[in-house]
Formats: sequence, structure tokens, C-alpha cells
Amino acid sequence: MDIYFEVLHFLKISDFYDDTYETTIEILYNDLKIRQFCMSPAPFLANMLNKGKASLLFSASLTPLDYYQEVLGGNREALRYRLPSPFPLKNQQVLITDYIQTTYKRRSSSYEKIAQTIAEAVYTKKGNYFVFFPSYKYLDDCYQIFHQLFPEIQVLLQDVQMNEQEREDFLAKFVEAPEQSLVGFCVLGGIFSEGIDLKASRLIGSVIVSVGLPQINHEQELIKSYFGERKGTGFEYAYQLPGMNKVLQAAGRVIRDARDKGVVLLLDQRFTRKQYRQLFPAHWQNMKVCHNPEQLKLELEAFWQEE
Repeated sequence: MDIYFEVLHFLKISDFYDDTYETTIEILYNDLKIRQFCMSPAPFLANMLNKGKASLLFSASLTPLDYYQEVLGGNREALRYRLPSPFPLKNQQVLITDYIQTTYKRRSSSYEKIAQTIAEAVYTKKGNYFVFFPSYKYLDDCYQIFHQLFPEIQVLLQDVQMNEQEREDFLAKFVEAPEQSLVGFCVLGGIFSEGIDLKASRLIGSVIVSVGLPQINHEQELIKSYFGERKGTGFEYAYQLPGMNKVLQAAGRVIRDARDKGVVLLLDQRFTRKQYRQLFPAHWQNMKVCHNPEQLKLELEAFWQEE
């Protein structure tokens, strides 16, 4: 029966097959995988949305609006509106460390700098923190260095596969007003980077490593080619904008209501570039760039002294 329904699902998808699809065939030893890969679901979504008289789509991370209005099936006549953040801007400080580079070629030389940055945040203000990495490999490598340098700081690691109970047990350790600091090493775009609501002192900081670009693979390259040929926005649609969405979601774990206060640390020199700065939400207007660890320490101390 499982095979029957899988085949039935495959045939139903084939009814929608058009020039927004590509068929991919993957051969691994004796296994053969055939997939109908949709590079742009916008036409399908538009047809579904048009079945109703009206539709309302909302999220805290639909930036930029032009991109999401297009890929989610909205037409040019669709109304759109952005509400300002209802929370006091002074309650959150966004800091960029432009002396840390996390590109693949520079990754191995970033581990110690990342570890020291995390420790600086923890030593400046005792509390609970999340650190988000673009991959489990990067997470594991940084953890090894961090544990060697700062064994006294308690750390929890996100596992590759966690069931609902393990997820709840992980979050339960992030208690309010903790007696000692706790740092959660997590993955960008994973189960702890969205939909998590740790209010007040249960989470006071989010450290985001890299700009979140998806790993290069055949399917992302198909998306890049598709939008590159049609709009000249191949890299943006396949890599930059999905990556930035994950960054915004991870940063959004910190401020959950008007009483929350916390920091967001963006550890990647690329965040200082125009193509990323223009994607920052309006409530990041007090963002500051730190050119060295000493400046980062001063900015963290100044922010927490205003409590």
C-alpha cells in the first residue's frame, strides 16, 4: 500500500508538470531515484490561491517583499503591508563581527574566533544563548575547539535526528533566571531556529554563524539557472534570499515580547556588504559593526549596563 500511494502521488504531481519542472535521475549503486523537481512553485500556488475569494499570507520574515510576493504566487495587484516591530528597539542590540570570515575556504581558521566570541557574550552577561551554524559539520568542529578553550561553559548540542520528546527535553534545560550560563549549539534552518518561544531570560542571545547560504547541490543549481535565465537573479533566488530568511528566523528567537531584552551577533564579514545590509529589517537600524574582539566586548558591556 505504501508503494501504491507513492506512485499515485508521483502521477498526480506529473499532471502539473510544465517548464517550471525538471526531472532529476540519481543513481547510487543499485538504487535509482527519479524526482520531478519544481524550481518555481509560484504558478501552482497562484492557482490554488485563486480558488478562494481572498487569501492572507503573513510572517515575520518575509523580506524582501518583492521576492516573496513573486515566489508565493502573488500577482502584481496583490496588496502588501509591513508592520513595524511592536517591541522597543533599545531592548535588542545587533552586532556584526567583520573580522570573522566563514566562507568555505576560510572556515577552518574561524573556529577559535567563533569560540572566543561566544565566550565573550557569555562572560559579559550570564544567561542562555543559542548559536546557529550552517551545517552539522561546522557545528561539531567549532564545538571541539570551544570545549577545549572553555570547558567550564555548559553546552547542549542539537542532534541530527531528534524526536518530539528529545526536542522538549532540550528546550526545558533553558530555564528562566539560570544559575549558570547555557549555550545551545544548533543548525540554521533546523527545528530550533523557528517556532521556538523562549521568553524573558530563557534566551538572551542568538549568535548566527555565516549568512546561511544553502549548500551547493544539483537542485539549488537548477533553481539558480532557472531564475538566472528569466530574471537575472539566479544566485539571489537560489542561495542568498533563502539563506537570509534562515538568519532572520534564528535572530527572531531572542525578542518574543515587549519585556524581553537580548543580543544578536552576526558572525560573518559578508553581513557588512550592501547586498545583505539592504535585507535587514527596519528594527535592526541600531546595528553596529565591530572590527575587533575588544570593540565587541565594549559594545556588549554598554548594552547590558543599560538594564
